[in-house]
Amino acid sequence: MSDGTIKIPQWGLPIAAAAVSLAVAWGVLQANTAHASEDRERIAAIAEEAAKKAQENGQAQAVTSAKVEAIVSSLERQEKIQEKTNEQIAALVQALLAK
Repeated sequence: MSDGTIKIPQWGLPIAAAAVSLAVAWGVLQANTAHASEDRERIAAIAEEAAKKAQENGQAQAVTSAKVEAIVSSLERQEKIQEKTNEQIAALVQALLAK
């Protein structure tokens, strides 16, 4: 009759231990997967924000580059104007000295 205990055959102990180990491993895997999904979402948000900032920075660099090119061009024009002015002043001085 029944004495209130569960009896498992000796050959079933390794199978039962393997089933318990498998269940625990599966539970740990599920917990890690859920945690990884949260991390993945957080990392994706950070990556999107970084991409936006990089794009803004790239646009800012393009604008800065255009401004620098405009300044350089302006300085080159000023330099040419200065050279012509110096030539005119030199010619004027030569004309005044000749008189």
